[in-house]
Amino acid sequence: MARLLREFFRASRAAIAAAFGSVRGNLGLAVLSVALAFGVWMFIVDTENPTRTGVFPVDIPVEPVNVPEGLTLGGPLGDVALRIEADEDLWDQLTASDFEATVNLLGAQIGTQDVEVQVEPLIGRNGLRIIEVIPALHAQGAPPSTVRVELKPMVSQVVPVSLDLVGTPPMGYEMSTPSVKPEQVVVSGPEDLVGRVEAAVASVDLSGVVSDVRQTYSLVPRDDGGFIVAGVTLDPSSVDIELAVEQKRFSRLVVVSPSLEGSPAAGYNVTAVELDPSSVTLLGPLELLNVTSFVVTDDIDITGATSDITRIVNIVGLPGGVSVTSSTVTVRVSISAGEGEATFGVAPQWAGVASDLRVVSVTSLVQVTLRGELPTLRNVSPDQVTVSVDLSGLAAGSHRLEPRVEAPEGLQVADISPASVEVVLEAAP
Repeated sequence: MARLLREFFRASRAAIAAAFGSVRGNLGLAVLSVALAFGVWMFIVDTENPTRTGVFPVDIPVEPVNVPEGLTLGGPLGDVALRIEADEDLWDQLTASDFEATVNLLGAQIGTQDVEVQVEPLIGRNGLRIIEVIPALHAQGAPPSTVRVELKPMVSQVVPVSLDLVGTPPMGYEMSTPSVKPEQVVVSGPEDLVGRVEAAVASVDLSGVVSDVRQTYSLVPRDDGGFIVAGVTLDPSSVDIELAVEQKRFSRLVVVSPSLEGSPAAGYNVTAVELDPSSVTLLGPLELLNVTSFVVTDDIDITGATSDITRIVNIVGLPGGVSVTSSTVTVRVSISAGEGEATFGVAPQWAGVASDLRVVSVTSLVQVTLRGELPTLRNVSPDQVTVSVDLSGLAAGSHRLEPRVEAPEGLQVADISPASVEVVLEAAP
């Protein structure tokens, strides 16, 4: 084993010596090979991850730093656009929060001045370079990459805190007077802007709230028209608001009972009563709702009615302290003629007797029962009902014939008694 190891090391030294000898003899070729290899590596890297140059699609807001004490900005600084260079895969990952744009106002004086914008990437990534800073509020003729900054004396004043209550708790719930702490805040900024601020407003949404509210809300400076005043600060910038929400009234769904007064005309009946809505929600103390199972409407007079009646009526008779979600209902009363029968005694008539014959006798009276609407039946007299027999072609003798009955329009024949009429014919003298 020792002999084999000695032979291996001896051969390795010989190979390394030969390689160094080859490099010494071909040094130019070795340098060229390394340069070509590096170039190939750079080409592969650039092909797999190319560099992208262009304007970043999101503007970066400019923030002031080192603002002199007692001074404040007279207006917004605007945003800046950035022309950058970055690897393709890095470009797609960048966001506005990866950059910080600032203007250093250390030593600045009251008035207007052009200050250079400094932009720094907030990420320590290779392959990212800022090529150009393009301010949106760049003044004409000013040096590149600068914004015009106006500094004014800062003033302050105390303004009240007001609440913008949005929405209301559900029906049956009531809220107490809100408690606001603090009730006043200090607004600071340029004199012309501070003078416009009427109040610091907190928006409180009470939609669907059924429990007490104890929460901190942000404040917004607003003018007398309710518009936001930008460019000022509030101290403090938020308030603590407390208000109690309590269920004072409960709800119960009850049916509506219509109150009909009088009767339709003779022969007419009430066939249906429809209500819209047919039920309503009552709100009130629980002890009163527990004893209320229905509500009634104002009286609806149907005296002498012969057709449908539609009325919008109020709900009445609610206990004190109880309210209703819908105080009126639409009531439709369907009225139609009643159906009935009436019987009439009618003497039969005949026709078609041969000239050499005469009628000796005929059934004297036929009972005809008619069916139809009662108002029509009430106005029918016996002479409006016809019972007739046709004697055409009959010879002398006794005959039993089925009569023909004609009833007034709108009525049907329900029964005839007797069902046939007996007629006796004899030769005329």
